[in-house]
Amino acid sequence: MRAISGVRLAAELRHQSVLIARDPGPLIGYTLMAVLLATATRPLYAALHQLTSRQAASGTDQACAGMAVMFSLFALKVAAAHVLNERTWHTWDRLRSSPAGFSEILAGKALPIFAAIALQQAVLFGFAALAFGLHPHAGWGILAICALAWSGCVLLLGIGASTLARSPGQLSAAGDIFALLTTILAGALAPVALLPGWLHRLAPVSPGYWALKAYNAALTASPAALARPLAMLALFGLAGIGLAAVIAARARLRSWISRQDLLPSGRPAQ
Repeated sequence: MRAISGVRLAAELRHQSVLIARDPGPLIGYTLMAVLLATATRPLYAALHQLTSRQAASGTDQACAGMAVMFSLFALKVAAAHVLNERTWHTWDRLRSSPAGFSEILAGKALPIFAAIALQQAVLFGFAALAFGLHPHAGWGILAICALAWSGCVLLLGIGASTLARSPGQLSAAGDIFALLTTILAGALAPVALLPGWLHRLAPVSPGYWALKAYNAALTASPAALARPLAMLALFGLAGIGLAAVIAARARLRSWISRQDLLPSGRPAQ
């Protein structure tokens, strides 16, 4: 196995950071939309909370948690697009044939995107703290752990999605549908208890459902309630990166078989 080189990894990180910096519009837009919608929906979430729990609440916790889940899912398309671009630009094969190993390439692309998604969460919760006095009951450190776990899950799911999509348009359409469905099942638009019965039963298959549970535990409950949601986010993240690994392995196998078929007759395969 090829050893990871700090120099090569740093070069990959710089390259991916430049790509993000050249087109920050989608991430900035999703962050601003999250802030605006969290501000506008606070009264609605307060009313829904009182309807479902019979207790008064400001609505800030639920509004921020819901928007954090919703718009990081839309940011999933950004993560997937940066990986898909290497395929549509026909530069992925060049990267794979370079001295950089697969782990260096993947880390070089993933870490800057992970930082951007995590920053989106930090801006949203930081704004809520300054504007509305948001204070997580479990502490800011626990909330940060939830944000990092969810950002990592989104990133790995995005990498998996990039191996399935064949074009940017296909990725955009599928990403929007997935983000909206996951947001609904998470209870980010309306509490899960108020969803139709079949959606209520389907909710736990959504990664957003567990992300919202983790955020709610950090914001309103105790750290003890975090174990299961964080474990489920880890499983969804592993599923995303596992899907990417399987599809990449199949693509390499097809490429190897194709090269063998092109060998002259009678020449032994190398």
